[in-house]
Amino acid sequence: MIFEIHKEGKISYKRLSDADLERSDKSNQTHIGLSIESLTFMPDNKKEYSAMLIYNDYCDILNCEIAKIHRSNGRYDAPKISMGKRTENVVKKIRTFTQEAPEKVFYLLWFGLDSLTPVFWLIAEGSIDYYALNTYCNFSNMKSQRIVVLDRGNLIFANVLQCVQSKMEIATIKLQTDLEQSVEMETDNPKFKDVDIKKAKKHIYEVGRLGEQLINDYLDKKKFEKQVLEYEWINKTGEKGRPFDFYIKYQNGLEQWVDVKATEHDFNENVIVSKNEIKFITDRTKQNEYAIYRVYSIIDTIAKLRICSECLKYIKKLYRDVDYMTQSMHDYQASLFSYKISFTPGSVSFNSISDEIILDRSNSNLSMQES
Repeated sequence: MIFEIHKEGKISYKRLSDADLERSDKSNQTHIGLSIESLTFMPDNKKEYSAMLIYNDYCDILNCEIAKIHRSNGRYDAPKISMGKRTENVVKKIRTFTQEAPEKVFYLLWFGLDSLTPVFWLIAEGSIDYYALNTYCNFSNMKSQRIVVLDRGNLIFANVLQCVQSKMEIATIKLQTDLEQSVEMETDNPKFKDVDIKKAKKHIYEVGRLGEQLINDYLDKKKFEKQVLEYEWINKTGEKGRPFDFYIKYQNGLEQWVDVKATEHDFNENVIVSKNEIKFITDRTKQNEYAIYRVYSIIDTIAKLRICSECLKYIKKLYRDVDYMTQSMHDYQASLFSYKISFTPGSVSFNSISDEIILDRSNSNLSMQES
């Protein structure tokens, strides 16, 4: 998982007060107070301007002015998250969510990521998240001013950590796919830090390498079954920079060039093709000479595969439109040297998509079952 909890190993939570939620006419509080014992990795004199907010199915990285309070005597006190001047930030979003259910009690749980990004998990009384945590955190008996800070020495820490990790794994899927797409398309997304991008690049490489290994084992089995005459894994000893990953020759004489596009996520996540890959595809003369082997839903030792082929007409239209745009740019004395295109692997782009193929690596030995 790209978003991992900071080695500090502290999880804090509190019942939010009426002042925290701007529910009190007697208070104009513009912040939510935290604990001096939490987010201890944050330097005393530094402000953080982004944080992750989770609430039910919502998860996003928002503006967040968070810093330790600097007292007049020079001492630094417990950090707080402030409203700030930005239009959408964590405090405003929390208050927006809680205004939708003014009769409910809300709790806030927070911790840090290894990227030094704070995470705030808003929990409504009676929600699924509430019941998952209440067994350990005893929310129902909390007073509004109390803050609980858990570390690895607490008896319930491991249970709460497991709840946090499970929630993170599900809640951040959209953020992870956005990050991976941004990295692969080489576009700048201000939500993500350099450390996130670095981790995502490593993660994408590892998933891609795993996908190719799975396909190599799959083709090896097909060769044993006499369905494939011969094949070559182009990147077996390392990335060669070619516009395809496998060359396959079938018993009927068909030659096919295959690009493996692997993702941990759903089949429908966009695939990305480079300028060189597009040019290579358009140079094919037959629809079935090129295929994308879409490896997806990689979980532990299980992965799924669908073979997507007959995309020649679709890619040629894309290439034609990009070429037209390139020619048009000459009128503006501009040029398009390199580009990538992201598209959905569906019936619009491929005339042929195979049924789902299950790749099962039990005990590190890959066995194949088709469904």
